Amino acid sequence: MSGDTRPIGIFDSGVGGLSLLRELDVLMPYEDFIYVGDTARIPYGAKTEQQIISYSHEIMDFLRRRDCKMIIIACNTVTGMLTERDHLECEGAPVVGIINYGCITAALYVTYNFRIGIWGTQLTIDSGLYKRYMDNIDPTVRLFAQPCTDLVALIEQGAIGSPDTRDLTENYLRPMLREDIDTLVLACTHLPFIRGIIQDIVTAAVTLIDPARRTAVLCMKVLTDNRIARADRCELGRKQFYVTGDPDSFKETGRLLVGRMVDRVEKVDLSS
Repeated sequence: MSGDTRPIGIFDSGVGGLSLLRELDVLMPYEDFIYVGDTARIPYGAKTEQQIISYSHEIMDFLRRRDCKMIIIACNTVTGMLTERDHLECEGAPVVGIINYGCITAALYVTYNFRIGIWGTQLTIDSGLYKRYMDNIDPTVRLFAQPCTDLVALIEQGAIGSPDTRDLTENYLRPMLREDIDTLVLACTHLPFIRGIIQDIVTAAVTLIDPARRTAVLCMKVLTDNRIARADRCELGRKQFYVTGDPDSFKETGRLLVGRMVDRVEKVDLSS
């Protein structure tokens, strides 16, 4: 029995979702993945809510046409907008978003002073999804949110070790550190790529929560519960990459971030 051999679809506005794909590949190296990066329309943080919803449906339609058995939203901004509007499925395929109770409970498990930072794009913060999830579990927790849109643009360019990236990171973190947070949720899939810089600035006094790891575990559970996991696990799965912008630029930055996992990258017109 080979089980369900159809691919898993995953999408983001750019390279950020590769941090989630990396975690998925650790847990499920035998599964096939199709990754879509909407690089021609990045940053999503500068778009309207209606534009982002429209873009997301175009991408999900593209993935369903390729018979994806599950779709993963590797973008906090999109998850924050779609979760309240759509059922967690797309034409029968389960949909999993990067914002979920797993990362919230992980933050609650490690905090001692119940002062937690949420670091993501302005639209992710404005969606209020992290706060709603947190309030459902423990309304006494204090949340301190900080947008990081400019930093996302630097990471998208692959400038993860530049002095500008470190300076901007420190400037963003300073207000939350003044609030005495002891836990920080990396509420943008680009941020794990500078995890070392972040941890160096906040020191061991602050625990970092990467939602990608919890989301990967959740995806494995959803596959199992829906009986669509691949049964044959003897061979490594294939990974296909599609972008709406420059494929060479995506490949160069992608290899810098996750290595040779990013191989052939194709340009796609989502409207066709």
